Amino acid sequence: ALQALLPQLRAEIREEFRTSSGPSDAGGNPLPVTIHTWLELFNKQKPHSFKKATAPVDAKNWISHMEKI
Repeated sequence: ALQALLPQLRAEIREEFRTSSGPSDAGGNPLPVTIHTWLELFNKQKPHSFKKATAPVDAKNWISHMEKI
């Protein structure tokens, strides 16, 4: 289920960076977005970790949490 969500998440992240008015250089050009920038922003959201689920609802709740980020 998570693998199916990844392409959509990537597309949403790219669109967010493309349309956001993030930091820019002295010439007003946006700074390039790197994986480090993305990871920093993602980690600020404090995502829950997932190791195993004792019930299917646990996995569903984790996916729901990740989708909200």
